[in-house]
Amino acid sequence: MDNFDVWRSRPLDVHTWSDYPEINAAIDGVFNALTDDQKSIIEGKSRNKGKSSGRKHLKVLLLDLYVAWRTDPDLCLGVSRGNGSYSVNSRYNGLYISSRIRDIIDVLADAGFLDTAGGSFHRDGTAGRNRTSRVKATPKLVEVFSRLSFEPYEFDLHHKQECIIRTADKTNEDYKSVKKREEYEDTAETNRMRAHLEDYNAFLAETYIDLPQLVDPFITREKKDGSLQHIPVGQNNKFVRRIFSRSSWCLNGRFYGGWWQQIEKGLRKDIVINNVPTVEVDYKGLHVALLSAKRGIGPKPGDRYVLKQHLLLNFTPEEQRNLLKLLVLTAINAKDEKSAYKAFRQDQPNGSREKRLKDNELSQLLSAFIDENPHLSSDLCSDKGIALMFLDSQITEGILTTFMNARKPVLPVHDSYIVETFDVDLLNTVMAKVSGELTGFDLSSEQSTLGYNDVLRMSKYDRDRYLDTYSEVLSIKDKTPQYEERLLRFMKYRSKNYNNTYWMGP
Repeated sequence: MDNFDVWRSRPLDVHTWSDYPEINAAIDGVFNALTDDQKSIIEGKSRNKGKSSGRKHLKVLLLDLYVAWRTDPDLCLGVSRGNGSYSVNSRYNGLYISSRIRDIIDVLADAGFLDTAGGSFHRDGTAGRNRTSRVKATPKLVEVFSRLSFEPYEFDLHHKQECIIRTADKTNEDYKSVKKREEYEDTAETNRMRAHLEDYNAFLAETYIDLPQLVDPFITREKKDGSLQHIPVGQNNKFVRRIFSRSSWCLNGRFYGGWWQQIEKGLRKDIVINNVPTVEVDYKGLHVALLSAKRGIGPKPGDRYVLKQHLLLNFTPEEQRNLLKLLVLTAINAKDEKSAYKAFRQDQPNGSREKRLKDNELSQLLSAFIDENPHLSSDLCSDKGIALMFLDSQITEGILTTFMNARKPVLPVHDSYIVETFDVDLLNTVMAKVSGELTGFDLSSEQSTLGYNDVLRMSKYDRDRYLDTYSEVLSIKDKTPQYEERLLRFMKYRSKNYNNTYWMGP
């Protein structure tokens, strides 16, 4: 029955796996509590040519319900009941989970282990939001879970999960464009990319990444439609994928995933890696710089988005600068001017002054930018963004490779990178080197906070400021006891099970 928040959810993950004896015993306990008829439904003949038994379906479902419950006791799972959602021969379904999962859900619900809520679909979009079916552990199942003491990261949360994804643009039943994952044949290059990303994900699994001010390991943010999204923060949400678009290996290819990409920029400054403060370093106007580099023009001194004219009189010059930056970035990804202006307004908060800007005002602003950057005139509003994403993904791959080889952590956020405060100089050097190799220019980078070496250099010319800043840069503010406990648990787990975690002593 529907007695929980159906919007506090995430999709069912069919790649969660564990072979711990205690886990298997708990799952056997659930199975043995079923009636003979219910057991026979689960153990019935496989519908996917023996690739995955009913007991395996039961285990995958219960494991992911446990992970959801440990992450957030109020979290439920979204489960599609359509046959097309479970292709057992797909590379995106490494555990061969089939539509049989629906029978497992129904059995567990009948046995009192699951609460369920049916899905909803409103074709005209006016009656409410669409959603898949939802499932959530009942107190009866939570009682089973409460006897287990495993952290979710002690499981294999991405067992046989594909990390190189290619999508195609399709049309759904509403005649709206959607991106669908598509199958592909492996090549030497896809195998190389996969091996590289598997190495990176393995390195992230060793790395402790957290927000120390959090009591509970998740944050809540409001989505554009007004709904709330709950994002797990910590060691259970670090898996990174590369996603290519439009059925092409030369479009997009960016690195996605990892909770640090899912939170607001203002929160990212508080991220700690291995209990060390971090700094985020950005490429300055990366896509504009990449387009300029293709024209043989290097980085421009000053700020490209500060115009000589103050055109939007209802906005301050600084507000105009920020609006222009967003407009240019939108135009790089748009197919024409009209769609650029529409997309720009869609990104603005409801009721805001920015939302009310007319096409002619935005056109005047964009034209002024082109007048000062004429080499970009043919690149704006011509759908160049997705090809530029491939180029910046190559830059990211080079940066990740260098840092992995040095056994140092780095977190990508598309055109910026987060590193421990001690590694800012290395990051700036690598960003310049990799961008220079790929574009012919050492693209400029910037950071909003000081790194450790920045503070040391300060000591040579401003001793008082150096002393004031030193502890500020190296201290972690507002650590909660819950953060300290999470860190200690992770360190104990790594020490007990792995004797070569790179950032921990023997």
